Amino acid sequence: MKKEWCTITIATGQKVKIDREDLEEVNEYSWRATTGSTGRLRVVTSVRKPEGSRSITLGRFLMKPTKTKQVYPRRFNEGLDYRKDNLVICTMKERQRLISKRRTNTSSPYKGVSFLKAKKKWRAGIEVNGHAINLGDFAKESEAALAYNIAAKKHFGDIAYQNQIKRKPQRKSDSKKK
Repeated sequence: MKKEWCTITIATGQKVKIDREDLEEVNEYSWRATTGSTGRLRVVTSVRKPEGSRSITLGRFLMKPTKTKQVYPRRFNEGLDYRKDNLVICTMKERQRLISKRRTNTSSPYKGVSFLKAKKKWRAGIEVNGHAINLGDFAKESEAALAYNIAAKKHFGDIAYQNQIKRKPQRKSDSKKK
């Protein structure tokens, strides 16, 4: 059975999804959206304590993790979704499994995929516990991306980032050729 949820409107005007059971506690504070270091929006408030005022994210407020852990949304692409089913508590290292590829100036837009000029093939790879695993060389970029997706799910479970495979990925260099 799915939990009931609702939306709140924060000071900056955006709508944020939360579990209905958290509404009363969340409404005790004034929330706003800010841009985090990754460029994604996050919802924060200021909390006054005897030692001073500090900012806290809505995820940390709701999940109350230990100091060594962080709270991140599982799915970044669905707006400001702070329902507990969409939040995960993890270390910075574990977080890398959740996020998409950061570098945009690479041979492939897909995480775990690169082009081998010498072989004219696409290589899929993944890092597990500090060890690089070669998943093979593929004729098609989409096949290499799929191999990464399968390996990521096998090693990291359902929270693993999955490449969104398209027929022909659009690269910045493609627009220059037109």
